[in-house]
Amino acid sequence: MPKLRHTKVVFAAVLSGVMAALLVCLLCWNQGWSPAWAAALKPQAGAPIGEASVSEPPAISTNAAKNGVTANSSTGQAAEQTSITGENAAVSVPPADAAGLAPDLDPDLAPDLSADQELAGQEADKAAETAADHVPPKTAAEAQQNGSKVAPPVAPSAPAAQAGAGTSDPKVQLFGTVEFKRPLSTLPGWLDLLKRNSMDTIFIPTRAFKKSVTWENFKSKAPRGNKVELLRYVNSFWNTWPYVEDIVNWKQQDYWEIPAEFLKKSGDCEDYSIIKYFTLKELGIAPESMRIVVVRDTIRNFAHAVLAVYVNGDAFILDNLSNSVLSHTKLRQYSPQYSVNEFGRWAHMKGRKIN
Repeated sequence: MPKLRHTKVVFAAVLSGVMAALLVCLLCWNQGWSPAWAAALKPQAGAPIGEASVSEPPAISTNAAKNGVTANSSTGQAAEQTSITGENAAVSVPPADAAGLAPDLDPDLAPDLSADQELAGQEADKAAETAADHVPPKTAAEAQQNGSKVAPPVAPSAPAAQAGAGTSDPKVQLFGTVEFKRPLSTLPGWLDLLKRNSMDTIFIPTRAFKKSVTWENFKSKAPRGNKVELLRYVNSFWNTWPYVEDIVNWKQQDYWEIPAEFLKKSGDCEDYSIIKYFTLKELGIAPESMRIVVVRDTIRNFAHAVLAVYVNGDAFILDNLSNSVLSHTKLRQYSPQYSVNEFGRWAHMKGRKIN
């Protein structure tokens, strides 16, 4: 009997000790005095269970990414995370090859964009400093009262993103970016394409585009008086051609075709944009109001190219992925890298214009 009583006392003491220790642990945990191993068990703030946080890829070309070039932080480029269906929309991202889009851009056609961004940042910083330092000059009366000299008139500084000759509507910020013009000499591949195209045009009356469709027939059916309808007509017609990667056609990762080559072999995204550009030019659209735009699709995460046409203070996008012709403001997934036409080339960066 005494032995049984002794066993009960020991058991009660052990149980009391365990309960006391558990109580102390709970109190410490509640005050935030958790042990080091417990930190791994806590979910991170801002990352609810079941939601994945995906960072937007930097706005650089594919070649620049492969070479380890990152966007210059001094440019003040603001990252924008965009989505078509909503902020938390889940998107299945196929590989670039599976999506049928060329993952690489030719070095001659896709120059080092880090240099563009550095130059753009320097120009933007210079304009910002000029705007910050500019103080309205004193009047003569105020100067005499204060015993100081009258400040000479200050000439207004040029805008940071000056449009220049051959540009499109300077009021339109393409895909929400600020643009900086660069000389065409920085795109030798594009200059070579213009030269090759001038020696082999397809826009002659009897030239067959499709079975029973010649250039004369195609031109006669083009809408007149409504530019947007004309854009839809051209976009949907060339989108009927099959998508063929450059590696299949030319045994190269990236090759920009002239329209005559596209007719024979079809092509990929930039080739659609090129033939639409020259077709619209022959139909009366001013070439300075059009640009081939190399973009990055931030939803599907691949390089792409589209044609932008400026009409009535807006920029409409012709895309081989869709027969719809939409305003650039409706396509928030596109982040432009650079744009080009026969008159110039523009680097693009996210931000706001400095007036």
